[in-house]
Order: sequence, then C-alpha cells, then structure tokens
Amino acid sequence: MSAADSATIQDLIYKYFQIAKSKEIEGIPDFFDDRFTKFGDSPPYDRRDLERALMLEQLQFASISDYDFKIEDLKVDVVGDAAVASFVLQSTGMIVDDYSFRGTAINNKSRVTMVFKKDKKGGWKMLHQHFSKMPG
Repeated sequence: MSAADSATIQDLIYKYFQIAKSKEIEGIPDFFDDRFTKFGDSPPYDRRDLERALMLEQLQFASISDYDFKIEDLKVDVVGDAAVASFVLQSTGMIVDDYSFRGTAINNKSRVTMVFKKDKKGGWKMLHQHFSKMPG
C-alpha cells in the first residue's frame, strides 16, 4: 500500500465534501469515473448511474446552506490500482426549498464506503459511493 496514494485519496474525500460549502458544484464531475454508481441514504434509494448521481449531487450541494461536515474513523485501503475508503460522516446544514422559501435542518450521521480507481494519468477517480444512515 502506498502511503502517498492513501493520503491523496483522503484529500480527495475532504475536497469532495468541501464542494457543498464552497458551492463550486461544476467541479463534481472531476471526482467521478465514467462508470460511477451510488447508493445514497436519502430518497431516491435506487442505484444511481453517473448521469443521475451527478444531477442529484449538484442539486443537493446547491440546495444546502450553512453546511458543515466531520469525517471520523477514515480508513483507506489501497490495493494496486484500486482503493476502498470507509468512514463515518456527520453532516449538518439547512436544505432550502427555493420555491416555498422554507428550510429543513439536517443533522445526519452516515457510514460511507467509497471505491476508487487509479486512472491512466495516475490520479484517482471514484467508482462507487455507498451511504447508510446510522440509527439514532
């Protein structure tokens, strides 16, 4: 396992969630491999392909205000050109409905697994995300 690859992936994970704070949602596609899929912890609970995941991620990241996150127990296992990261994500903020001018507070704690693949240029791209809310 390469410590440099592990550190790179950890940095990518933090940068990914930072997008919800910075609102630079046009950068979301840069994190994903063309074969990306996702199981989320909020509706819809289907497996999302790249196109659907991008649309929903951009909508969610654009609709949240006062967003903050904390990553706990982050573990990255690199095996050749693949890596699996697992962690607990605590996220807070306000989902704003621009049509009704109402907001819904969020305070979620989820278990997260992300699968990465090294691309031909030596960078890392996400192949899959799986979120599941923790009880309580």
